[in-house]
Amino acid sequence: MKTISACFFILILVGSISAFANFPTQATIGNFFSLSYAKEKIENGKYEVDSFFSLPEKELTLLEAYNLGLEQGKEFDKETILVFLNSVDDETVSGQNGKKGDWQGVFALPSVKHQMIIGIQKGKLKSYIISDSSDELTIPQSEIKIDSSQIIKIAVEKFNLQPSPTEDPFSHGYHFRLIRDEKHIFLGVDGKINGQSAEVFFNPKNGEYLGSTKEIK
Repeated sequence: MKTISACFFILILVGSISAFANFPTQATIGNFFSLSYAKEKIENGKYEVDSFFSLPEKELTLLEAYNLGLEQGKEFDKETILVFLNSVDDETVSGQNGKKGDWQGVFALPSVKHQMIIGIQKGKLKSYIISDSSDELTIPQSEIKIDSSQIIKIAVEKFNLQPSPTEDPFSHGYHFRLIRDEKHIFLGVDGKINGQSAEVFFNPKNGEYLGSTKEIK
């Protein structure tokens, strides 16, 4: 079996809004004013979400967390696209159903040359940070078809992946993430195999096994 070990870094770079062509059509004029308005409104900084305090607590699958972040991003840029997304440990042994309460991720806002970092707690968007644009590789929505609630079943049944226990000092339960390198997009599931930490990677478009951080026999 293949073994995958990779590190993923975010590089923050400064960008600028692209100029429009001369003699714009009516539709282009509308887009211009929309983007100009967005540019004026978007300022780097951290923003708290008021609805966090009124919505009920719940757990989310990876796709549900993705859609929550995507919806927020599209308030700034209709072309919002994912950079990465991962569950965050809350010291509970959870994830057996593919759901976690806490998530974090980064979305590119290419049309307005910014990016957005989201923080989800207890199934609710708590805050987001707007920063300058990044040249990080992105993950198109068309490549995300398999949810964590589906992939956890494969990870358990085919690879005997078990949840990290309560006494583990670093991770509890199962964890999920969407990441990519220059060639592949990965849906990772983290847990234990034979008592050792392991992450199994799948293609998020079709569920194909891509490898793991330890040899699986």
